[in-house]
Amino acid sequence: MNKFEEILKKYLSLFVDQEMYFINDKKNLDLFASNPSNDTEDSIRMKVSSINDEEFRLHVSPNDMIEHLLTLKIDDRLKKGDLTLVEDIAHLNNDPKLNLLHFASAYCNFHRPDVYPIYSEQHFDFYCNYIQRFGLKLDPDKLNTYPVFCAALNDLVERLGLKGKMNYLQLRKFGWLYAEKVVAESKA
Repeated sequence: MNKFEEILKKYLSLFVDQEMYFINDKKNLDLFASNPSNDTEDSIRMKVSSINDEEFRLHVSPNDMIEHLLTLKIDDRLKKGDLTLVEDIAHLNNDPKLNLLHFASAYCNFHRPDVYPIYSEQHFDFYCNYIQRFGLKLDPDKLNTYPVFCAALNDLVERLGLKGKMNYLQLRKFGWLYAEKVVAESKA
């Protein structure tokens, strides 16, 4: 086991006792589970308003997103676990400057936390380091796309034997709490 893997395992063992960071997420999971369909404005509005995403709050009208989700008719794609749905949701009004991957992946994740990873630019250093250390055939310059982000994360999940032990919501919290520490310690 290399230094990077040792440091990851160290922080994974600390993560087990961090339930306090999941209180709001559990409420969102309950909200989405009790309102699984996305075919009415009210159902979508409730869910859209529950997601804390700065880019969305600053640049998007909730009504525009509600209309976008209604137009996409996402329920069947969510059930099938269609990962391309995330980028379809994220590209509201086809504005290339607007990056709604975090919002879109969180929206899908709260429906299916076992299928949809939550995109986060916060952890790009972590994933760039990971891609390089393990020689993955992924372009770290394309981490800002959902397929590359998912591929890097899924390789990490497989490599560490986390498949079936943590869902993607838990993995996001792990990254939020410890990714920067893992990168810093592995470079030391």
